[in-house]
Amino acid sequence: GFATVNDINNIYKDILNNYKDIIDKYSIKLYKDNNNNLPKILEDFTEEEKGYYLSGLFEGDGNIYTRTFSIVFSIEDAPLAHYLCQYFKIGYIDYKNNSKKELTVVKWNIIKESEQRIFLNYINGKLLTYKRYDQYYKYNFDKKLNILLIKPIEFNVLLNPWLIGFTDADGYFYSGLSNKLLIVIKYELSQKESYILDIIKKYSNLGTVYKRDFKSGTYAHIYLVTSNIGIKPFIEYFNKYKPLSIRRYRQYLLLNITYLLRINKIQSISNIKPIFIDLLYFSKLLLISSNIKNKQLNNAIIIINYYRKLRNLNEK
Repeated sequence: GFATVNDINNIYKDILNNYKDIIDKYSIKLYKDNNNNLPKILEDFTEEEKGYYLSGLFEGDGNIYTRTFSIVFSIEDAPLAHYLCQYFKIGYIDYKNNSKKELTVVKWNIIKESEQRIFLNYINGKLLTYKRYDQYYKYNFDKKLNILLIKPIEFNVLLNPWLIGFTDADGYFYSGLSNKLLIVIKYELSQKESYILDIIKKYSNLGTVYKRDFKSGTYAHIYLVTSNIGIKPFIEYFNKYKPLSIRRYRQYLLLNITYLLRINKIQSISNIKPIFIDLLYFSKLLLISSNIKNKQLNNAIIIINYYRKLRNLNEK
């Protein structure tokens, strides 16, 4: 049956509690060098599912250079980068500064050939596009690693965790209020080329792909879903495979309650609006609060210094 106002109130309380806990989702005691203290995040994934997640992440925010496989993460997601590095026991965490020498992103770099082989065995046969495939052969990794990377093949992205990895990298869940104070929700993916987005649209059978031009003269292709019917398969998918990115997970929690409000047609009930406005405010507060930003930055610096010390010890 339809949810009651009381049900929504309970969901609201649950989500507020989730928000409060979310910053500590990937809390790891950095002084330990074993995996016993890692949070239980990928434990329920099969080895094949782990490979699909890594592949989606790599196709979204990864790169292959002359010697390195690299994946970029936001400052907020530095603990996720650290978690993946510790969980798979490959690579190290590095960083990138802007022109003002401010920390902008962290990078999971995999530079040892033995570790590149481990990573490759996870993602091989699970790529959708030729971007990483072409880079792999351009820099002769087939000869260096003695592994042939399988050509990208199309598959249904709603049947495995590839789309979580890709959404963690290049996706966005939005919840807000329109000028008429109606609830707006959307799931959006952005890419330079439309190929991947067309595949996602094909298997969800819903949504729109269009080209967005920017004032800078650049452009991106956008996959956008805004209707209840369009969002439904993604709600079902992300309830099964939850986003691992802290910021995506936070956005998704809010999208979940707004979807429930919309499908139960109680978005116009007067006492629901304050709840929703509270949620939006709380969500934005997490993004702009200087305390939260400082905590995220400090987490990232602790993680970067941990790997710096580790690499210095290994080089001695």
